[in-house]
Amino acid sequence: MFTMAKMKNRFLILCAIMAVTALAVNFLSYGTFYKAEAAVETIRKIPLSMGNWVGKDVPLDPHVFDILETKSILNREYVSHAQMVLLSLVYYPETKVDFHAPEACLSGQGVQVSKSPRTIWIVYRNNKVPIELNQLVRRHDGVDELYFYFYKAGDFIGRNYIKLRFNLALNKFKSKSRSGSLIRVSTPVSGGDYRAASKILTDFIEDLYPY
Repeated sequence: MFTMAKMKNRFLILCAIMAVTALAVNFLSYGTFYKAEAAVETIRKIPLSMGNWVGKDVPLDPHVFDILETKSILNREYVSHAQMVLLSLVYYPETKVDFHAPEACLSGQGVQVSKSPRTIWIVYRNNKVPIELNQLVRRHDGVDELYFYFYKAGDFIGRNYIKLRFNLALNKFKSKSRSGSLIRVSTPVSGGDYRAASKILTDFIEDLYPY
């Protein structure tokens, strides 16, 4: 039989475990409140001019911000000579991260979307850097578009959503940077030349990478 002292000790240990668990859950939870103005200012640091690219902001329907539960969305069209790239960036600072899969957002009646994993190589500070991303091909009314998208959280950049969530959890403990981003770029496919479209997106990401 347990003595009263042993029962009391076990009760105190159980209370301590519950308290630590509650603190951990609270620490790792992704709250929904943050300073929207500061978050918008962060993504606005991405310049309108990068390399040979010149950009302009493309307005979004207000309901998009409600669906994604963040005001920190950058939707910008960049042009370089005859090339065009649309940059869409969704940024969640100090908050829950619940990205909507781009392939789901791009689908619809009469629209075909195919997805495949892809690794591209860019040059940054004279070093070759691999970026694992997802490639989408969207076909609608005879028009083809090529999309690349990937996630970023601290030092993590990649295509895997589960790894993104894992890195977000780690960053809660070891880093002041607790934000998560979805970066998507797209360009029209001219004359069925996917290789040329892929090069356009890769060159653009190379210019975007430092930011």
